[in-house]
Amino acid sequence: MRARALILAAGLLTALGATAAAEAEAAFHFALSRSAPAADAAVPSPSEVRLWFTQVAQPGSVAIRLVNPAGGAVPTGEPTPNEDDGRVYHVSLSQALPAGAYTVSWRGIGDDGHVVRADFRFTVNAE
Repeated sequence: MRARALILAAGLLTALGATAAAEAEAAFHFALSRSAPAADAAVPSPSEVRLWFTQVAQPGSVAIRLVNPAGGAVPTGEPTPNEDDGRVYHVSLSQALPAGAYTVSWRGIGDDGHVVRADFRFTVNAE
């Protein structure tokens, strides 16, 4: 019985260590930590798209593109870093978005010099 308890304890410690290591590794790489609108969210038309990254991007490296349901680019302002937190960027929208599914494509370069690209979708509800 004691051997079984030791095996279970060792397995639990291994699992906890692997989870902590994965979280620590993610903190060292440039990635998106959250967004507004959130990925897969259904929202009223936003006035901006805001992205929170895991680290400060290299100057001039962040690009944010909004794509409409037909596949065309939605006009936005330039990606602008937050004055208080260099990990946060946003683009402003000049007009309300019609209902439909939109894709946010972004890219940036972190401390390690690697270009990171990804995208996510959100849906604008009919008003």
